[in-house]
Amino acid sequence: MAEELQLDSLKEITKADYIKAFKNKAVWKKAKAVIFLVDYKLEGKKTTIAIPFKKEAEMKLEMKRLKSEKLHLLKKSSGALISFENEGEDGMKAKVEMLLGGLKPELLQVKGAPLFDKIKATLEVLIAAGAELEAPDPNEPVEAEDPNEEEEGEDAQEDNNDNTIEEKPAAGKKLSHEELAKIKDNMNKMKDALAKMKTQLNIS
Repeated sequence: MAEELQLDSLKEITKADYIKAFKNKAVWKKAKAVIFLVDYKLEGKKTTIAIPFKKEAEMKLEMKRLKSEKLHLLKKSSGALISFENEGEDGMKAKVEMLLGGLKPELLQVKGAPLFDKIKATLEVLIAAGAELEAPDPNEPVEAEDPNEEEEGEDAQEDNNDNTIEEKPAAGKKLSHEELAKIKDNMNKMKDALAKMKTQLNIS
């Protein structure tokens, strides 16, 4: 997929096309590195994007360009090494070792797990030795939440009606449960705000 799907072409494809390309297991078998984009918008919906690369050097060049050209928020982007391990009847384990970017491991674990579940692989997120992860840039713009925007979790549930996706925090990260609770709380607030808006529209 590294040759077929580049950062520049993401805005030109549909989410269905991306998922179809992502499910090409033959490409993932050759992948040594990957770039993750969390909350990337395809067709107006936030989704998690994973772009595989055959070489670590290619991934690093794209991450450098992503940062310099501001193709996506750095705090929601990560460059990582990736390898797959056979877990027998349970399928495969996708071992990800984060190297670059500002994405938090806890967030990648939660957001990336449903994506890799589509190829029957369990995601394991770690921080690589010698990683150069960056602290959030205070000057980086903050995305406004859209109450009408659909989250990727809804699509994940549609694709996996028979499988319950378990959100797994990264090992040794105690804040993951707190962050997950905040995310759920924000979603509830958004739903309440939307309900009030609908009520007002009906009255007027």
